[in-house]
Amino acid sequence: MMMSNRICITGVGAVSSIGIGKEEFLSALKKGKSGIEEIKAFDTSFSRSKRGGILHSFNPKDFIPAGKIRRLDRASQFAIAASRLALADAGFRVTRENAERVGVVLGSGFCGLSSSGEFHRSQVLRGFLDLNPMLFPNTVPNAPASHVSIELGIEGVNCTLVHSYCTAEAAILFACDQLRMGRADLILTGGVDELSEVLFRGFSALRLLATDRGEGENSCPYDRRRNGVILGEGAGILVIETEDHARLRRAKIEGYILAYSLTGRSSKGSESEDLRRSIRAVLDDKENLPLRYISGAGNSSRVLDALEAKGVRSALLGQEASVPVSSIKSMTGEAIASGGIRAVADILSLENQFIPPTTNYVMPDPDCNLSYVVNQAVETKIQTLLHLGISPESCFSSILMGAPWS
Repeated sequence: MMMSNRICITGVGAVSSIGIGKEEFLSALKKGKSGIEEIKAFDTSFSRSKRGGILHSFNPKDFIPAGKIRRLDRASQFAIAASRLALADAGFRVTRENAERVGVVLGSGFCGLSSSGEFHRSQVLRGFLDLNPMLFPNTVPNAPASHVSIELGIEGVNCTLVHSYCTAEAAILFACDQLRMGRADLILTGGVDELSEVLFRGFSALRLLATDRGEGENSCPYDRRRNGVILGEGAGILVIETEDHARLRRAKIEGYILAYSLTGRSSKGSESEDLRRSIRAVLDDKENLPLRYISGAGNSSRVLDALEAKGVRSALLGQEASVPVSSIKSMTGEAIASGGIRAVADILSLENQFIPPTTNYVMPDPDCNLSYVVNQAVETKIQTLLHLGISPESCFSSILMGAPWS
């Protein structure tokens, strides 16, 4: 029998502002449901921006024993919950026999900021003798991946990556490499973010957040009205394994990772040229796999959305008009590791053959002249899709995904 080291996805888990769990998340994507609303979890009086994609319905007790919750930061709770959901979807159970061959590779955004802020405030206000020692382990970005391994009994590869807006994509790519090198049989990978007051203050001070200029404070990627990002939070986890391992345990394959690329910023050309290089790296020699959808990284910033459009036009060589594009950040908001939640959405698109919409789209922008799916989901046959990750002035990622039957 011919052996295959193709990477397949056999389970997904989502903890997001538009849905927790596969079915709820899928329903929200199809309906174009927004998870963005006024922030009440912390004070925003210092900022002109007031909205975010915060999880209100998440209850950690649904996924974690009550006695352990107080030891975990919010990001770790998200990661554990999404990992449990993904493993359940994959029909896989971690045991003593397989624990060393199971890994966790997560992209972590600004996780740990809340714990760091609280730890610092305690130190300043109450002194060293009154510090809460349980805060300190959660001040580091790798806390979520570590807690996932501890809580689920995973003993294999454990790694955390932080790579600007390509954080989750970098984690997924690294996880694929670990499988190809035989260092694990199955890996939980994706991204996790926590929206904290410290993070919100930072983005606000940098004037990166969307503001209300008379038409509402919206996340409206590719729209001419866009004037900044709206932050979100949550976790998106994929269960990935080699095709041989998946078929050996008779797992249901939900999609494939066919090719991937992560490129840095070049000093020789423009940022759109760097994105073009990343896209071509995964599409070259794939002419037999027609591209049917681009899962865009558009986040409602004037620079990134226009950069994406220019790079895609350059890479597709005049074929861009036939390839639909959308960005679910219009519903969930932006986060450093939001590529994890987006990757879950991509697999659901392949599984269910539909394209989720870019919501809040009203006014076309000449700088963003691609074929956008707007305001309503579209049912269509998708054999392959291209997931983009873009961090202007830093890095660019492209992941080519295939349907279960590709």
